[in-house]
Amino acid sequence: MSKALVIFNPHAGRGRGAKRAESVVAALHAVDFEFDSVVSETRGHAIELAQRAAESGRELIVAAGGDGTLNEVVNGVMQARQHGVPARLGVMPIGSGNDFAGSLGITTDLRQAAEILKRDHVRRVDAGMVNGRYFANNVGMGLEAQVDIEAHKMTWVSGQALYLIAIFRAIRSFPHPVVQIERDGQQINDKSILMITAGNNRRIGGGFLVFPDAVPDDGLLDLCVVDAIPRREILRLLPKLPKGKHVGEPAVEMSRFTHLVVESESPLPVHADGEILWTDARRVEIEVLPDRLDVVA
Repeated sequence: MSKALVIFNPHAGRGRGAKRAESVVAALHAVDFEFDSVVSETRGHAIELAQRAAESGRELIVAAGGDGTLNEVVNGVMQARQHGVPARLGVMPIGSGNDFAGSLGITTDLRQAAEILKRDHVRRVDAGMVNGRYFANNVGMGLEAQVDIEAHKMTWVSGQALYLIAIFRAIRSFPHPVVQIERDGQQINDKSILMITAGNNRRIGGGFLVFPDAVPDDGLLDLCVVDAIPRREILRLLPKLPKGKHVGEPAVEMSRFTHLVVESESPLPVHADGEILWTDARRVEIEVLPDRLDVVA
């Protein structure tokens, strides 16, 4: 088996990735894990690094960062797979949210995460695609994406606290767009929404159980649509999200799908795995890619 390649993102965890790189290396050496490493230098660079590594014969490519780093590595691995070159995905979670890793039981304890890589147990899960871009964990539009925009402005806090502060900042001025939704052929017209989020795992936003019943290998994506509601109702709903208690609320619709199209006359911010992709999307198409991603977990 070829050596694994570990792709470091020094900007992960609101700039703390560089400081944690030594801890990642130490944890991997402690379990006698053989690897080479490389540093992602700019946004999008990890896509190129991962694709090139897979196509040059690397069988395991490890994202050392958060969900955004993982998103780029996933895109590189999936693009290589399109060319007939499979590679496994590994994770050393050192980001702010680490939702994909956490949903699959990959701990932020780096020694334990290294031991998972060493065992090399592979789980095949679904992936997703949004407007031609791959994702592993979730896609959010509307308020949720605006929260990510606010979160990226802060470097002094992480985890759920980061996203809670970002939520309070986002709800001060975010409008309620009117959208058209087509879900697996079912049409919903002129719906005023607060946010729409689609996911393949239980967690988003640093540990919020938005999809408490999600299964990452069932061939479906989970969908949460929140109606336009006043600020006081948002604040009432917010404490329910960390434990998934929002399910059943009148303003919240939960479902599953294989193909989704959202169209809006007003521009929508959109993120995938915590990375802001667009701030002015007017058409968003999301589909599930069943059994497409091999993860060491």
